[in-house]
Amino acid sequence: MPEQDVARAGGRASAARARPAWPALGWVLGVIAVAAIVAVTAWGGAWFVPFAAGVAAGVASLRWRRMVLLAVAGAVAGWALPLWVMALRGLPAGATARAIAGLAGLPPYAGVTIVVTLLLAALQVLAGAWLARALLPRPVNE
Repeated sequence: MPEQDVARAGGRASAARARPAWPALGWVLGVIAVAAIVAVTAWGGAWFVPFAAGVAAGVASLRWRRMVLLAVAGAVAGWALPLWVMALRGLPAGATARAIAGLAGLPPYAGVTIVVTLLLAALQVLAGAWLARALLPRPVNE
């Protein structure tokens, strides 16, 4: 019986299985590239780069799926890297985070402020991707 199904489908049984658009190594390299760009620009003070990465991911998601998730992971890693480097160098990153948490009305724990900062990077990417997808026409599937 399964042989008849393949014959009726025109011999395209292997085409029914979806192949990933990128291999896993490509996704890892993509996250590393986005993280490196975001980390370098965050170190330089360009805090808005995750939004631009989100716009680019929104445009790219018209062709490739899951590009927004790649950009979110890269932006979060890219913002975490400078914070981690500052803490390793002995700069008062934890004390600064506690002071910012106190001013923002958050609990005075450095971890809370770090998590909120990383969530802000993710929200910037999502907002940029949403804007790109809202302004660009959707492809017509025939």
